[in-house]
Amino acid sequence: MSEALELAKYYFDLSNQSNFVEIENLFDQSSTFCARDGALYLGVKDIMVMQRVHHGSYSKLEWIVNIVEEVKPGIIRFDFDFEGTTQEGETVKMSGVEFVIVDRGIIRHIDVRSQ
Repeated sequence: MSEALELAKYYFDLSNQSNFVEIENLFDQSSTFCARDGALYLGVKDIMVMQRVHHGSYSKLEWIVNIVEEVKPGIIRFDFDFEGTTQEGETVKMSGVEFVIVDRGIIRHIDVRSQ
C-alpha cells in the first residue's frame, strides 16, 4: 500500500472520530478543499474552521468507504456513503466521491462530489 493511500485512509478514520487535532496535522497553508456544495477553502486554518462547523452540525456522523483506490500516484478516490444525525435529530444520508491528493506526506487538495 502506498504512503499516499495510507495517509488518505487515515484522514477518513480521523474524520469518523472528529479528531481535529490530528486532521489539522495532515494539511498545510497551501492545502485546498472543495466541498460538495462547491465552496472552496484555502489553507489549513480555513479548512479546519469548515471541518469544525460541519462536524458540529451533527450529533453523530459516519463516512462508510465502499471503494478506495489510488487512481494515479498520489491521487486517491473514495466512493463513500455518509450518514449523520443533525443536532435537531434529523437523519441525513448521501453518497459521494472524494478525491484526496497527497504529496510529500501532506494532503494538498480534497474534492468532494455528490453522486
